[in-house]
Amino acid sequence: MKTTSKNSDPDKVEQWWGETDFRQMEQITGFRQLDFEPDEGYQEFVDVCNNYWGKLGREEKIELWQTYN
Repeated sequence: MKTTSKNSDPDKVEQWWGETDFRQMEQITGFRQLDFEPDEGYQEFVDVCNNYWGKLGREEKIELWQTYN
């Protein structure tokens, strides 16, 4: 069983998100990398995914971390 949210370090969750690859970002957010222009390393895709992540609450982030980590 994965760690409960009470034992989850928010800094670890944020660090994990920062290291998440495009494939996992697609799975989590539902956005597709190929729907964005490849300019600047798909920066627009990364920005949209980060915006999605930023709107999530702490518990939602921890649940995703527990599921995908």
